[in-house]
Amino acid sequence: SSRQARLTSYFAGFGCVFMVIPSVLIGAVAASTDWNQTSYGLPTPNERGESSMILPIVLQYLCPTYVSVAGLGAIAAAVMSSADSALLSASSMLAHNIYRKILRKKATEKEVVCIMRVSMVAFGAAAGGLAFYSHSIYDLWFLSGELVYALLFPQLFCVLFIPNTNTYGSAAGFLFGFLLRLLAGEPSLKIPPVIHYPGCSLVDGVYIQLFPFKTFTMLLTLGTIVAVSYLVAFLFKRNILPHGWDVCSVIKESEASVPLPEIDEQVAKLSMLTCRCTITAPRLFSHLPPLTLLGIEEGSYAHLGTVAA
Repeated sequence: SSRQARLTSYFAGFGCVFMVIPSVLIGAVAASTDWNQTSYGLPTPNERGESSMILPIVLQYLCPTYVSVAGLGAIAAAVMSSADSALLSASSMLAHNIYRKILRKKATEKEVVCIMRVSMVAFGAAAGGLAFYSHSIYDLWFLSGELVYALLFPQLFCVLFIPNTNTYGSAAGFLFGFLLRLLAGEPSLKIPPVIHYPGCSLVDGVYIQLFPFKTFTMLLTLGTIVAVSYLVAFLFKRNILPHGWDVCSVIKESEASVPLPEIDEQVAKLSMLTCRCTITAPRLFSHLPPLTLLGIEEGSYAHLGTVAA
């Protein structure tokens, strides 16, 4: 439920704080170690520019062999598990949430499985290309966390606290936020900024954005989701846009047809007249427009007349 998801998000935040403690301890041990007394020797990992590899270095040179083997194996297993889970989830979302629910609603299971396999290969190739193109896996990890904050956090916030948002707003917010983030530049991928926010400066050939553009992008993404969701819902409910264009089926059938003023007036008259017990049923309904406009079959007139009487 939404309540359970909200509580899980809260506890996950506290869990991330506690999970930082082992990393801090390992870094403190590496910083206080006399590396000259180990087979690693001098200079230190920090001086060699290998601080990003401090965890496997600590496991290899500061731990017994069995601990080193078990630790490195656990790291490799965790990395592979995270990678295949990410590929599987991405391909599943593309096949089920986009292909089957939007592009081809009558797709068979065989088609969905084929799309999942093709998308998994495509996503894997893209991830491999990013890994070879980037100089640091930590830069990619930081970039992924940043994209989650700027693009996916507004989606989660809307799901939990703004339930009237819909698929159109979600897609528009994601695309708009991604475009803004891309135009702000990314040094780890050697993408120069197109939008120079206040405080942007060039330092050693790299553009530095001092403006909090990531939070700014997140807020604009959130506003876009809400604005587009309400705008699209208004256009469909007021019949400004034809219902056939609602490819995502966000407007329910019961909500898609908005009663006209004449029908509303008939409903109000019917509610008032059914309370007047002195008026007979035939006379009651003879002064009203055809009840077929209200979606009432002719065979149910007698029942309505009995209730009114």
